[in-house]
Amino acid sequence: MIQIDERTKSVVLQAVDPLGLRELLPKSKMLAHPDFNFAAKHDLQTTLLLRNMGYQVPSPIRYQYGWPGKFIPFDHQIAMAEFWSMHRRAFNLSEAGTGKTNGVLWAADYLMGQGQVDSALVVAPLSTIRTIWMQDIFDTLMHRRAVVVHGTRDQRREALRSPADFYLLNHDGVKILEIMRMIRDNPTINLVVIDEGDEFRNHDTAKYKALVAMLRPDMRIWWQTGTPIPNNPTDAWAQARIINPEGTPKWFGAFKRETMMQLTPFKWAPKKGSNERAFQLLQPAIRFKKRDCLDLPDVVTTSRQAQLTDAQRAAFATMKNDMIMENAEVQARGGHIAAVHAADQIGKLRQILCGCVKEPKTENYVEIPHQPRIYTLMECIRSASAKVIVIVPFKGITESLAAELRKHYSVGLLNGDVSANKRHETVQAFKHTPDPHILLCHPKVMSHGLNLTEADTTIFYAPIYSNSQYQQVIERFNRAGQVNKMTVYKIAAHPMEWEIYRQTELAIANQESILSLYSSLLQ
Repeated sequence: MIQIDERTKSVVLQAVDPLGLRELLPKSKMLAHPDFNFAAKHDLQTTLLLRNMGYQVPSPIRYQYGWPGKFIPFDHQIAMAEFWSMHRRAFNLSEAGTGKTNGVLWAADYLMGQGQVDSALVVAPLSTIRTIWMQDIFDTLMHRRAVVVHGTRDQRREALRSPADFYLLNHDGVKILEIMRMIRDNPTINLVVIDEGDEFRNHDTAKYKALVAMLRPDMRIWWQTGTPIPNNPTDAWAQARIINPEGTPKWFGAFKRETMMQLTPFKWAPKKGSNERAFQLLQPAIRFKKRDCLDLPDVVTTSRQAQLTDAQRAAFATMKNDMIMENAEVQARGGHIAAVHAADQIGKLRQILCGCVKEPKTENYVEIPHQPRIYTLMECIRSASAKVIVIVPFKGITESLAAELRKHYSVGLLNGDVSANKRHETVQAFKHTPDPHILLCHPKVMSHGLNLTEADTTIFYAPIYSNSQYQQVIERFNRAGQVNKMTVYKIAAHPMEWEIYRQTELAIANQESILSLYSSLLQ
């Protein structure tokens, strides 16, 4: 039996060997009580020791922390913070929209107050540094100072040299050698929070290697992602090597052979039970699903078939004939089309279906009449009862769509051509003012972190290839605070696009599926 005495900030229990515990815990005493024979100070050190001995003692954060800020924590957020306070390196695999950001901020603030953490580095998508992390620190931890480590090299260096409780760095920032070394060599940065950690799932990338080089053994590392294995169970290996190296196979090839079966020289498929094996690596971990902790409205997904113009059909047929001839020439030489080239050719076909293609010689975008698709988009927009998010996978068509939509609505743009500051202004206006009514977005710059519950409709103007991005995009409006019934529209004008939607939703969009799609188009 274990109880917490909040008045004296002590934990009392019935110990098997109270004298032995007394030797281990100087801040303790024996009790003459029918139910309890031992009491100790309820602090982090005592709690960790007792847990290691099998006593299920709750973290002191649950009883001794003030939970500052403008928000009252949900029960599951308290559980998240309690979990973080008890683990130096661990995963939070909770779904998007469950309030992971505030959970980690409260835990970090508590450990800072206990003298366990000096300052924290948050490594997050650039699109969330100001709109999510900076804003949540302001709302939740007004007494803490945060700085954004982004901009020119001089600006980044100046930010890291300034005193702060939280340093906010974008994912790609870890690749800057000087910045990576400044962080590694700063002993006061002893907590690193990796947000949307699945972005580091590929161990061969420069980004992953730089992150590994940046981390010191003494650092606490808290890893957050709601999609740890978006494609295959092997996605878990690189992440687990950082958090749980002792429980992870040393070599990636060995784990791949353990969890995947080779069907052809280029095709692998997950073995039965491989996802469970992947999650064994991703430990210690905590995970909450939205349906278990938040009462959100239902999401309805519906499809809309758009029509092609004669110009689109002609351009598609010409491009397809060129592909057939090229493939025949390659086969005649005894070769085969590479997956990268196939993806490039499919991308050009997708651009034609959207209504805008890049001219190879000039790099300029050439518009193809595509009015029927715009009509379909307008129908979807008109059905919305609140604001609308439109996902467009190609930059070339974005300006044309914006011009058309602005004839009827106010429109905000979020893509790679828009500066981080302008994106932040656009998101804040979308959230807090009547305009813009529509956010026209590229999935890569808005998929992570954003809370856009002001919208009740998300429209995919065309399919995207990434299951992780697809899921993240939908979660932007399916979060705490949503009060509307939500609708997701998928627009397509050709069977190829519907097949891409299918592959993306089933998380089977990979090199093998691209080659299969390419072959089916040729036939």
